[in-house]
Amino acid sequence: MTKANYNHIYNALVEDDNDIVGKLAYSQYKRQKIEYILAFKEKHGELPKDADLTAFHDMNNNVSVLESYRSQAAQLAVDFLKASLADETTQMEEMYAAKASHEIRSARPGFWNGVSQSVIGSACFIMLLGCLVFFTWSLKQGPRQVIEQVFDVMIVDATTARSATAIDDPKS
Repeated sequence: MTKANYNHIYNALVEDDNDIVGKLAYSQYKRQKIEYILAFKEKHGELPKDADLTAFHDMNNNVSVLESYRSQAAQLAVDFLKASLADETTQMEEMYAAKASHEIRSARPGFWNGVSQSVIGSACFIMLLGCLVFFTWSLKQGPRQVIEQVFDVMIVDATTARSATAIDDPKS
């Protein structure tokens, strides 16, 4: 191609250096151009000249064809991302499932640990039940009788103590 016939399709498809979809669209255009050149060579036995590519360029510089390239490129990008994310998602699901399974197994107590917890819990329950029985019994008896019976002592109040000393000591 001579400089006068330079095709500006790259500028029509790619907006800036970060336009990945535009670059993919341009690669679609180039793929079709290569297919056109190979078909031309097979049909005519030689590579096309610049004049032979004019029809191809005119047909592909159409707005609807350029939009078709961008649409194909966008779909290609979406398909690539879906495939990439599907693989990543599967890997992450497997990793987190294994991690969760490990965490559950490590958090579950062993047999003897469970037995010891049950024994301690039963002992605490029996002690609390005993305290409850003792408390209800002591309410029925009264605190003075409970202390006398539990500790095997006799509680003497001041009047009882005076009368007991008066009986023991007749001089007073």
